[in-house]
Amino acid sequence: MKYILTGFVYVASLPDLLLGQVSKKLDETTVAPAKAIVWDQSTLKKVAPLQEDGNAGYARMVQLINGKLICVYERKGNTECVKSADLGKTWSLPVTIAAAVPGISMSVPEVLALKDRSLLVSYNPRPYKINGNWDTTKRFAICTKKSYDEGKTWTDERLLYQADYQFDNGCWEPSQIQLPSGQIQLFFSNEGVYIDSNEQNISLLRSNDNGLTWTKKPEIASFRPNHRDGMPVPIRLKGTNEILFPIEDNADGQFKPSVVRNSISQNWQKPVGPDDRNRTFALSPRLPDSVYAGAPYLRQLHSGETILSYQSTLNRINKWDLSCMQVAIGNSDGENFINTNLPFNIPLDKQSLWNSLCVLNDDTIIALTSTNAYGNRNEVWMIKGHLINRINQ
Repeated sequence: MKYILTGFVYVASLPDLLLGQVSKKLDETTVAPAKAIVWDQSTLKKVAPLQEDGNAGYARMVQLINGKLICVYERKGNTECVKSADLGKTWSLPVTIAAAVPGISMSVPEVLALKDRSLLVSYNPRPYKINGNWDTTKRFAICTKKSYDEGKTWTDERLLYQADYQFDNGCWEPSQIQLPSGQIQLFFSNEGVYIDSNEQNISLLRSNDNGLTWTKKPEIASFRPNHRDGMPVPIRLKGTNEILFPIEDNADGQFKPSVVRNSISQNWQKPVGPDDRNRTFALSPRLPDSVYAGAPYLRQLHSGETILSYQSTLNRINKWDLSCMQVAIGNSDGENFINTNLPFNIPLDKQSLWNSLCVLNDDTIIALTSTNAYGNRNEVWMIKGHLINRINQ
């Protein structure tokens, strides 16, 4: 973000032992959700920074075929990674993937394990003002790098796209998926083509050789005129030929999660517009207009259910930067997400931002957040959870 049903229903209260902090109901209905996520507070763990210097945030995680975990994040202008061989109990010292250069931070990384067992990380070089001025030679950009040794070393850096040098006309938040064909589709938020307005679309670049070469001209996957589609995170629905990504959609003023989809045969031949049936609001029921709910992140369990995280002011102070992580459960089609409970207990004067989810091979859910709730700086924290069927509890 750039700043200038299927049996799931709300519940008034749930046992703290099982669910910890629970979202309050939005109306007078008091009924129990068919499914919910149990967050195990004993697994609460700081991931980064391990050294006692600098803030860390915007963490994303993937499990490798051998079970190891790789977590990427930004710290002190660098994109870094750490690795765990014991499912997150302990973490390695950090490795720098992309180092900051004067006037540019390497921001908001995303990691994907490819079919050839290499790792692909995308990230977002972001210029900043020096002595109050923009350097016209430094551009907002989308880049990638690869690792062939489980994150020990990083090479094959590629510059995929450049936007403007000013913050108002940048590009943001890349995230990628690999299809059964092997093609990688990388989506990002793009306002570089709207120099004279405050609009933003979701753009798409493709690679057919595991991220070594890319298409040159971005396609537009999603666009609501006069608005700001942002922060896409793609998945392919299991057992289908559909690609989905959530976006923060400011159709109603405040950002809310929407889900944008295409079949592999549709293949983003035209942008998904405001009234397209391939764009739907994610949450059921919809949040009040006054509530901010941005930075969505989507994953799917092996059992079929989809899970969506976002940062929200629901039941909190109405300031986006004091949001906390919410997680909602949807059906196997990526629809009708019902808010259940909060992974992290965040005081109202603290924040829990730029969150993500990782689903392990055994359907353990890992929630990741950037928070200052456990110290005097922003750090990356994780917690594990499991989906339960409340009918059987």
